[in-house]
Amino acid sequence: MRFERPAEPQATENLILTCCLVFALQTLTGPWFEMLFSLSWAGLRAGWIWQLITYQFLHGNAPHLLLNMIALWFAGRELERVLGTRRFLTLYFAGGVVGGLLQVVLSPYVPLVGASASVCAVLLCLTSLFPNVPLTALIFFILPLRTRAKYLGWGMVIAGIVFWVSGLMPNVGHAAHLGGFVTGWVFALIYRREFRHLAAGNPFARRVSEPWPHTPPPVTEAQFEIVRDETPARTVDEVLAKILRDGIDSLTREERRILEDARRRR
Repeated sequence: MRFERPAEPQATENLILTCCLVFALQTLTGPWFEMLFSLSWAGLRAGWIWQLITYQFLHGNAPHLLLNMIALWFAGRELERVLGTRRFLTLYFAGGVVGGLLQVVLSPYVPLVGASASVCAVLLCLTSLFPNVPLTALIFFILPLRTRAKYLGWGMVIAGIVFWVSGLMPNVGHAAHLGGFVTGWVFALIYRREFRHLAAGNPFARRVSEPWPHTPPPVTEAQFEIVRDETPARTVDEVLAKILRDGIDSLTREERRILEDARRRR
C-alpha cells in the first residue's frame, strides 16, 4: 500500500488559510451567512447536508479561530507528513462530521460552528499513533508542561468528558470535541496496522506491534550505508523515527534520499 509523504504539509496550511478567509467573510456578511453554513438540526432536516462540512470553516470569534488554528498548525503539519495528504484530510473531515452529528443530536437547538471537532480528531490521532513522543504543552499559553503525547491525549479526553458531564462552559460544543476524539482514536487504530513500524503502543488500546523503544537509537551516516542494502525497511523506519523525534528539517541529505528512494519503490 502506498503512502504519500509530502515534503511540506500543504493541506494543513490550506485549511488554516481557508478558515481565516471564511472568518473574514463571515464578519463582513449578515446573519444569513451563519444560518446557511453553520450546522443545525433544522438545517439537516431541510436537506442542507453541506453544513456538515461548511460549519468546520466558521468560527464564533477571533479567539475561537486562533486557538483552533494554533493547534492545527502544530499537530496537523506533523501528522500530515506521516499519513500523507489524502489520509490526513479524510481524518480531518471525518472528525468534523462525526463530532458535528453528535453535537446536533444532543443539542439540536443550538447551531454549531468551528473546526474544534476536526482538530480534536487530529490531536488524538497524533497522540495515539506516537504516545511516547515528548511534547511541550503551554498551559494558558504561558506555563510550559513537558510530557509524553499519550498523557496529553488522556488529559484532553478526560477534560472533555468532565466539561460535558458537568455542563461547564455551555456555549462550547463539548460533545463535538468528544466525537472528534473518538474519530481520531479509531483512525489511529486503523493507521497503526499500516504503520506498524511507527507504533509505540496506544493509551486506549492494546499494543498490536513489537515494542518500540522510548528513545530510538541514534542513526549515523555509516549505519545507513550498511543497512540500506540488507534491510531497507528498517532504515526507513529509523529515518521516520528521527522525523517524529527531531522534525523533518533535521534530516541529512542522505536521509532525505533514502525516503525518496523508498517512496519510488512503492
